[in-house]
Amino acid sequence: MIRIVFWVWYFIGALLLIWLGIPESLQFSNGLFLIFYAAYAADLIYKGSKQQLMSDQSVIKQCKPVIWVSAILIWTLGMSVEWIGVHSGKLFGTYNYSDILGPLLYGVPITLGFAWIAVIYNAALISYDFGLRGPRLWLAKALQIGFWTVLLDLVLDPVAHARGFWHWGSNGGFYGVPWSNFAGWFIVGMILSLTLRNVKSTSLSVRSGTRLYQAILILFGTIGLREGLLLCGVIAVLGALLAEGSLRYVGSRQTQRL
Repeated sequence: MIRIVFWVWYFIGALLLIWLGIPESLQFSNGLFLIFYAAYAADLIYKGSKQQLMSDQSVIKQCKPVIWVSAILIWTLGMSVEWIGVHSGKLFGTYNYSDILGPLLYGVPITLGFAWIAVIYNAALISYDFGLRGPRLWLAKALQIGFWTVLLDLVLDPVAHARGFWHWGSNGGFYGVPWSNFAGWFIVGMILSLTLRNVKSTSLSVRSGTRLYQAILILFGTIGLREGLLLCGVIAVLGALLAEGSLRYVGSRQTQRL
């Protein structure tokens, strides 16, 4: 059900964001999109882990609570780093939020916690273990999740700034977004990835996660082109191709093992 809800909301939102604009009375839909994005990514994570663990019923029963605990931790930590960022100017740079994404909690939209869940879970879905185990696996996953989150933010942040979702206090960096923001995203993404270190995925959930990631990139890349942010559109296309290449590479490795 959440898959259908997300994609219906996605296509309607894309039509409004790209071509028609969102009326004032429907601004709440921006925040709901982040919630639906998080819920869909979490559902893919849960179903992928459940299918991987089908042979062990005792582990299956633990799977859902683990996802819930992870989501709560990411929401809390994500909101915390956003609060620190908004009130200190550290981690990401000097910025402040509008109320377009929903009600503010100490200067941070409450939906931002769901945005962090969505981005981290989506990045986790397209990150691979490469046959590693233990600390080496955690590090490999953390580096990949940090990379995929930053790649997405290179498109998302300038577009959100241009559309007034939030405002940066400087005009330098990448379309007004300071480079320190992307370094902060990489570090925070790596740290939050540790909440998912024991989560596994199936080829189906990885494929669905890749399509989801590509859809978000293309949506914001297209909006970026509409706003005159040419490099955002280029990065979106390259990112979508890179995600596709990663999916096909891992698929070929799995085929060779059979």
